[in-house]
Amino acid sequence: MLLLFLIGAALPGTGIARQALLPPIAIVATAAGDDNDDPDGFLVGHSARPATVPVAPLLLGVLTVRKASIPAGPVTYVPILYYHYIRVNPNPRDLVGFGLSTPPAAFRAQMQYLADHGFHVIPLHQAVVAIQHHSALPSRPVVLTFDDGYADFFTTAIPILQSHGFTATSFVISGRMGWGGYMTPSQIVAADGMGFTIGAHTVDHVALAAQAPARASWEMKQSKLTLEALLGHPVLDFAYPYGSFNGYDMAQAKSLGFETAVSTLSGTWHAAAQLFELSRVRVGGGLLLASFAHLLGGPPPTAADLAVGL
Repeated sequence: MLLLFLIGAALPGTGIARQALLPPIAIVATAAGDDNDDPDGFLVGHSARPATVPVAPLLLGVLTVRKASIPAGPVTYVPILYYHYIRVNPNPRDLVGFGLSTPPAAFRAQMQYLADHGFHVIPLHQAVVAIQHHSALPSRPVVLTFDDGYADFFTTAIPILQSHGFTATSFVISGRMGWGGYMTPSQIVAADGMGFTIGAHTVDHVALAAQAPARASWEMKQSKLTLEALLGHPVLDFAYPYGSFNGYDMAQAKSLGFETAVSTLSGTWHAAAQLFELSRVRVGGGLLLASFAHLLGGPPPTAADLAVGL
């Protein structure tokens, strides 16, 4: 067993800063060999191009939380939740995979909680417009996003979302479409046709701030072009892999025609000046429904709410 003790150090020039860390975790080397268990790009060897950042700093970006700065001026409140897998983690020893895996029963209970307590699930675009113009949103607004384009978004999350009439954005790694555990191009087209938003998440899931400018720009641009060719319409939303970005990457996202770019910074208040570093709220494995409710500022779950996830 390989023990990686994450330390409070930052990658120079990235969007990942020194911060309070989760407890040390054990990562089982053999667990990393499963093509269907790639926790947010942990298997950097999947990339068609050599990795340029060590694994440990990449895990730092995935497994730690840094709060977004408090925006100045007019602000808009809207929690933007982000998920990875919607599954039961297949390897109990894979603690990284566990942290990124929301079991279907828990996800179903979370969505039922939103439906039962007056939350309004809105498209990311609607939130962006409200943030940009400081315009009104429905009461208790929430945005749902999913990173990496895993197949279980299509097979598991979408049916649950549709049962409530909810929408969501899936940020797809364009170079991994059709890989084991990832959505196929036809599934992505089908999800788009159902009204779900497809966003870009680079070609190879690299830490952008650690790349040469030309490589970072290519990763963002090519993922956008590939998905647009597949879907036949503009792709306007982008997510930074590992939450790694810098000023150049933000400027590139804007110049390439993205409407917004989301980060892994934690926060629920947004300003117009932050549209290319939008904060989100991570939903990880093992999150109790009471904690989920607290994240959203909602009432404590009732006995009926808790029964849904059983």
